[in-house]
Amino acid sequence: MNKLYSILPLLVMSFFVLAQDNLVPNPDFQTLEKKVKEEGQITLATPWKSPTLAPADLYTKSTKNGLVGTPENAYGEEKPMVGDNYAGFLAYSEKNKEPRSYLQVQLTEQLEEGKSYCVTIYVSLADLSKYATNYIGMAITKNAISANNSDILKVENQIVSKKLSKYDQQFYWTPICGVFKAKGGEEFLTIGNFTPDEKLALLKVKRPRGVTKPQLPDAYYFVDNVSVIETSTPNQCDCDSDPAMRNTEVVNRNFSSDKNPAANKIEIIGSDGNPTNTSTSKTPSNIDNMTISFVAKSFSIDDNVKKINEIIAYLKANPKVKITLIGHIDKSEKEIDKLDGKRVGAVYKYIVSKGIKADRLNREIKSDEEPVDAKDPMKNMRVEIIEEVGLD
Repeated sequence: MNKLYSILPLLVMSFFVLAQDNLVPNPDFQTLEKKVKEEGQITLATPWKSPTLAPADLYTKSTKNGLVGTPENAYGEEKPMVGDNYAGFLAYSEKNKEPRSYLQVQLTEQLEEGKSYCVTIYVSLADLSKYATNYIGMAITKNAISANNSDILKVENQIVSKKLSKYDQQFYWTPICGVFKAKGGEEFLTIGNFTPDEKLALLKVKRPRGVTKPQLPDAYYFVDNVSVIETSTPNQCDCDSDPAMRNTEVVNRNFSSDKNPAANKIEIIGSDGNPTNTSTSKTPSNIDNMTISFVAKSFSIDDNVKKINEIIAYLKANPKVKITLIGHIDKSEKEIDKLDGKRVGAVYKYIVSKGIKADRLNREIKSDEEPVDAKDPMKNMRVEIIEEVGLD
């Protein structure tokens, strides 16, 4: 299977993390106690362990067992961010056929009261997973979470992306991060999906091109490059592309009130610290040179609806304005046929579906002719908005 990876920006981030005081020991699973021979051996990456009876997996290049190798293994293929190893956990299984798994580690020191910490992991959805899910989370606690069973772990607080993204990205390591404000004494980090099935948002994923094995009815994620770092600038702990949602939060859940929908309402906090009303769209003062970004090898606009709604609001407020949609790809995406056109088409169709006349929208394709950043391919995966001369 031929896959293209964009590792350079991730390497830069990894070295940046390593240069700071990361409180996670063995954050990239490179230190092994002994040879990995089979699935479920996360404990060989000391001091990592599984807190339930469903063990997480450890993948390494040095194994003789192809099921737990890197980059190829039982779930497909993925290159480690750095080195030869990474871990894996089951975040969802259809009809709970297989138990979820979790990873846990004791931090190198206790967190200090009142201080903020940026907690980050990188995940990649396994090739053979049929589903992608949201609510991939991290929990930081004073005591180790453990259960003598394989049930879903329950935690009162978890750190999740503010956007509650469905993590469907394969072939690329996607960061998940959030700010944790310590009460003091916390020293255990647990990673996994702590949210009941009925509250998850699932996405069916097509089998990647070149993969011949049947998909598995689950959402399985590889995980690498884990960090917990004290920060004096929590607003910079940002893994979401939308500036209005750049702050992540700790989601509080009271299990005694799960049946009350109001008790589980999640309020989205904008970058200014104030609640954001996502049911309405603001009207920007200018949309010229606005960019709609896409994930690698995708033309889905799911994560861009809010920004496109702002463009629509502007067009409705300025009925004489026309725009041009210009589609781009990164050179690493050339294997996907007409991807630039598909991106433009997705944006075009959505805008027209909201009542904007088609003759106000021009479309152009520029493929990879005008890259924004050679070192960060994600910036090249875009549709540009150019405001044209008004209509007569």
